[in-house]
Amino acid sequence: MITRVEPLGIDLDVEEGETVMEAALRHGYRWPTICGGNATCGVCCLEVLRGANHCAPPGARELERLAAIGMPAAENGARRLACELRVQGPIVVHMPGVRAAVAR
Repeated sequence: MITRVEPLGIDLDVEEGETVMEAALRHGYRWPTICGGNATCGVCCLEVLRGANHCAPPGARELERLAAIGMPAAENGARRLACELRVQGPIVVHMPGVRAAVAR
């Protein structure tokens, strides 16, 4: 499944069962994280611009972390953590400040 990351304009091929962050790392990108992808820091918070219906629902751990960082998941699932987000179809995501944070 293809995930487009804006504002960089990069496309990630996300394999079944893989998170967006795992796909980015596999493709050679550094993704912003402090906790190493354990859903405890919230640094990888992103917004799903298109394709939210192709996202697996957030789990309790992700919902708790989003609420703790003041970014509660919207009803449409727009706010997510890249370290928890698994996709089942094409999506477009936006990460504020991503240009400096996601790099090869």
